[in-house]
Amino acid sequence: MINFERVHKRYGSLHVLQGVDVTIEAGQKVVVIGPSGSGKSTFLRCINRLEEISEGQLIVDGVPLHDPRADLRALREEVGMVFQNFNLFPHRTVLENVTLAPRVVKRLAAAEADALGRELLEKVGMAHKASAYPTTLSGGQQQRVAIARGMAMRPKVMLFDEPTSALDPEMVQEVLEVMTDLAHGQMTMVVVTHEMGFARSVADRLLFMDGGRVVEDRAPEAFFSAPETDRARQFLAKVMTA
Repeated sequence: MINFERVHKRYGSLHVLQGVDVTIEAGQKVVVIGPSGSGKSTFLRCINRLEEISEGQLIVDGVPLHDPRADLRALREEVGMVFQNFNLFPHRTVLENVTLAPRVVKRLAAAEADALGRELLEKVGMAHKASAYPTTLSGGQQQRVAIARGMAMRPKVMLFDEPTSALDPEMVQEVLEVMTDLAHGQMTMVVVTHEMGFARSVADRLLFMDGGRVVEDRAPEAFFSAPETDRARQFLAKVMTA
């Protein structure tokens, strides 16, 4: 589904991704962790070409993103993304936020889009807020709506860029529960997060990044019980006691 081959990303003299080689199979749940500035979010944003790679090859669902002629519209219909900030339209209701893209991009009839939107809102526990506006919702509720919105295009891949980092601690769990439920399905998921419990319990694979490189690529239990590198051991010593 996703294949990085010797991928580099540079911003001028700043070398953010340094020769990343990663293959993610369809249906896998991959969690990316690491210290701030390690390249995690850039890695994620390259997958739907919100960031263009500087060197190497990146193929997502058969689309070569290193080719400037790649059909980005078609790609982004298949790759959903949930950001740190919710980015909901404040002047549209919860249901309208969820159904806008299917109606405009996939040209679903209004009734069909509404039925899909209500189904997804039910899935994330927000059906009772379909007529509400985002400003009346808590942060956790807004993020659950954002997840439903990302799912509304029926993507093959869902990307999550630290989806709980902007939330109050008491709201984190409600969003993680929704993501855990999604992980039980067949969709491919790539999640950048600082939530170690989620990483340990949900991921099929865990990527530990540092300095723009994937330092370890292992099963979560193996990584948490016996990290192979000194850098991973230092990282875990800090985050597991925080």
